[in-house]
Amino acid sequence: MTRTPASRPGSGAEPAARQGGDLRHLPSDREVLDLGTCVNRYGPPPAAGRTLAGIDPAALRAHPYEASERFTAAYARHLGVPAGELLAGRGITEFLTLLAQWCPPEDTVVITPDYTDTIRLFPRHAGPEPGVRETVASRTERVAAAMRDHRYVVLSNPNNPLGLHIPCDDLLRICASHPAATLIVDEAYADFMADPAQSMTRCGLDNVVVLQSPNKLYGTAGVRAGGMWTHNAALRNGIRRRIPNWPLSYLDAAVATAALGEREWAATTRARLLDAAKRMADLLSDHFGDAVVRDTPVHYRFVHLDDPHTLYEQLADAGVVVRIFSGSDPGRVSGFRIVAPTDPETSWVEDAFSRLTSAPGTRTSPALRG
Repeated sequence: MTRTPASRPGSGAEPAARQGGDLRHLPSDREVLDLGTCVNRYGPPPAAGRTLAGIDPAALRAHPYEASERFTAAYARHLGVPAGELLAGRGITEFLTLLAQWCPPEDTVVITPDYTDTIRLFPRHAGPEPGVRETVASRTERVAAAMRDHRYVVLSNPNNPLGLHIPCDDLLRICASHPAATLIVDEAYADFMADPAQSMTRCGLDNVVVLQSPNKLYGTAGVRAGGMWTHNAALRNGIRRRIPNWPLSYLDAAVATAALGEREWAATTRARLLDAAKRMADLLSDHFGDAVVRDTPVHYRFVHLDDPHTLYEQLADAGVVVRIFSGSDPGRVSGFRIVAPTDPETSWVEDAFSRLTSAPGTRTSPALRG
């Protein structure tokens, strides 16, 4: 892979306002390494490519009857839940959108920081105190307080963008203590933990909703497929009535179902990415010290940084794109998130960060050290 430095971002939305993976602001003729979106960079698995190559175009002629049912059956087996308790849709974002319509906004709160669409869809936020760095303990306390005071609480776990994970046992205890409140858990990154017992789909409680998608681990974000699980039949049926006909296309269902069959591939690449994330945390710590959120069970890392814009521009010039966040935006904390590269990409990342020796926010900068 030839490294061609990217030009500094030009017109368009500020980097902190862009969705992760949106590189349209960069020159199209420049090759950059996109570490700003949290999919598995080893994906998609071989089965996805074989499935696409083997599709008869005539199969696209008809409406996608039974496409969602095929995916639902495969995904229910993957999650270890009854297929009748699982709804299929166009990724987690669709279910967040439908749940935002279902849940009364005045009695619903999202534990921030969180995912872009979650912040946008649920206007009531419960975030950390200004200037106080988030911990697992502080997030756990806010979940308990929110479930005491609200009917619906939305939580990403592991968290996006910090990567912090509240143990399942702690969430079970909180939910059991507040049966009148419902916890909606976005588990987009649960597959990276490699421990099915840490998913709330195993909780057995009626006041829990779990959103999952295979898109992150299997590197198939271009396929919009995901599921919503809950024991709560009334809530499940209410959301079901809001899902449009044919929620998944024939191609979505075919590719996602094929990818789910690659369990050995998923286990191997998960282990490689988690190892790479640990090594990347060491690299980041050399530059940013204890500003790095370490020891998280995901394939990305977050770094607290008061002014991430300069870093974004310098890394983009070096051919690496990260996801930055502005603490002045609702539901955000200031800093940047970077996903683990593949093994062949590691030297590219190391080279890009080696050029930051005089950049604000590195250990050689008096502004950070002070």
